[in-house]
Amino acid sequence: MIESGFCVVRSGSGGNCTIIWDKYDIITIDFGISAIKFQKRMDELGLSERNISVFVTHEHSDHSSGINAAARKLKADIYLREKTALALNVDKYYRMNGETAIGNFLIKSYKIPHDAVDPVGYVIEYKGKKISVFSDMGHFPDDLVEPMSNSDILALESNHDVEMLRNGKYHEKLKKRILGPYGHLSNEQTGEALSKIASNKTKILLLHISRENNTPELALNHVKTFMDNRKMKYSSMECALQDTGSSCYEL
Repeated sequence: MIESGFCVVRSGSGGNCTIIWDKYDIITIDFGISAIKFQKRMDELGLSERNISVFVTHEHSDHSSGINAAARKLKADIYLREKTALALNVDKYYRMNGETAIGNFLIKSYKIPHDAVDPVGYVIEYKGKKISVFSDMGHFPDDLVEPMSNSDILALESNHDVEMLRNGKYHEKLKKRILGPYGHLSNEQTGEALSKIASNKTKILLLHISRENNTPELALNHVKTFMDNRKMKYSSMECALQDTGSSCYEL
C-alpha cells in the first residue's frame, strides 16, 4: 500500500474524480461519480479511516454529481467557490477562496477559462511536492504557467482531436462550444501548454479524453510527439481513462 500518493479514479464526461492522500487525509478533486464507486476504489487502495475533503472545480454534473452523497455517506467536507455553491444549490460547504490547508496539504485554486460560473483548477503542495490538476478549459492562459511549472505530477486535460471533432456527429453548436475559448483543450493545445510547464521530473497525466472525438492512443501520441520534437523533458506520460482511471503514484 502506498502511504502517500496520487491517483485519478475516473476521468471523462461520464464522471471525474482525482485523489491525493497520506495516512491522515484524502484530498479529492471533484466528485462526479457515485459514493459506491469511490468507496470501492478506496477499499482497493486500502485507504480507510481517513478524513475526506472534496474540492470541486465547477458545477457541471460530471464533476459534481456525487458531492451530496460524499457528504452524507462518506462524511466528506465539501469545498466550493461561492458562485459554484449557488449554482449547485448547496448550503453546507466550506468556501474555497485562494488557498486552504488540510493536514499536511496546502490546496490552492486558480481560475480557468470554461463555460461555468466560477471554474478553477487546483495546485496541491505536500512536503515539498507539487501536484497540479487542471481540466475543462478552452485555452491555456499565460497566468497559469508560473503556478503549474515544476510540478512533480501534472494532470491536464487533453479532450479532443480537432479533426475528429469537426468531422464527427456532434451538432454544430456543441462543436463550436468545445472548440471555443471557454470549451475544452485539444491535443494540440495540451502539447503546447505542457511544453511551457513540464520539467524532467514531471509525471504527466492526460485527463478528460473524449470517447467520441479522441482516443487515448491518439492523445498520447500527439502530445508525446509535440514534446519530443521540441526536446521537452518529462518523467512519464499516461492517459487517465473513464472506467479505470490512472496508475497510482507515490509522493
